[in-house]
Amino acid sequence: MCSVIFYRRQNLHLRWILLQPQLFRNIRFYFTKKLGEIKPIGFISSLFCHKRGTPRQPTICPHARGVLTLDRLIVNNPQYTLEGLEEFSHIWLIFVFHKNEKEFVRSKVSPPRLHGRKVGLYSTRSPHRPNPIGLSLAKLDYVEDSSLYLSGIDLLDGTPILDIKPYIPEYDTPQSLPDSSETEQVESRQSWSNSSSFHENACENEGDLNLENRRNRMLHRESCIENCLCEESENYSAKYVRVPAWIVQPSTPKLNVMFTHRATRQLNMFSKNAKDPNFLLKFLRSPAETLKTITSILSEDPRPIHIRNREEEEFYYFTVDNLHVTCWFYDGVAEVVRILPVSRGRHLK
Repeated sequence: MCSVIFYRRQNLHLRWILLQPQLFRNIRFYFTKKLGEIKPIGFISSLFCHKRGTPRQPTICPHARGVLTLDRLIVNNPQYTLEGLEEFSHIWLIFVFHKNEKEFVRSKVSPPRLHGRKVGLYSTRSPHRPNPIGLSLAKLDYVEDSSLYLSGIDLLDGTPILDIKPYIPEYDTPQSLPDSSETEQVESRQSWSNSSSFHENACENEGDLNLENRRNRMLHRESCIENCLCEESENYSAKYVRVPAWIVQPSTPKLNVMFTHRATRQLNMFSKNAKDPNFLLKFLRSPAETLKTITSILSEDPRPIHIRNREEEEFYYFTVDNLHVTCWFYDGVAEVVRILPVSRGRHLK
């Protein structure tokens, strides 16, 4: 009897193994069909029109602005979907890497901060992924009708947005519990407090005349314990959130950014009220703000590794807002040598 039951169990297990590929194919087909129904809810209008010079992470350029306008074909009256969102300071944007032109995905990639050393794809934020989906944190400046005005973005102009979610520090910031040894220490402190309380209550029953002094001491001890616990709880997140050393301490410091006199004069020709549309700022508000944005971009060295490792020195071009920027790098310095309107730039077209 036992042998028959064992045989049946083994047979069912074998059938389950044989049916798994077909089951996974069915599941994959179902989700592929559902994903085919996913449509962008809107598209970003951004000051970054080319991949070159676009920040690799959000919040690097606080003045990098953009506008997300919701598509009225996806939801009727999209302005109603944004009610209450203005109460949040930041939002998560789930988007598609629409400029990802690679047809294959590598298992290991080389993040810029590792200078050629490779790590697993999923330990990085590389845009070249099996599913080209990204997550970006942006500051929400204000909401107007069905449009969201954002800053601190790292998205290209025309990026399709799949979803919006409010940033909530209470939920989006990791909260960790202490390990067992620290829990024992906390419990021992609490038991010490309880024992002290019991001892002093006993003294009170014996008619001790220093009742008020003992109460003050107890309040002081309890406040000390509470303060210790609060300090530990505040340090839990910082202590238990773990990231690699190459993220916290990059091997190369930030670059110093310099502007030639000619580049500075050319930069000051751009403004929000320029009569010539070639020098009109669309997202940035002033030459000073534009200078800060270019400095933030270049200080992080936006060049990919294969360009950084070239022995010969060459110019590097990128665009931001309505500006075409020419610079070059040497000895830890990024020097801007020319700034022209995008319409007059001969590169990146």
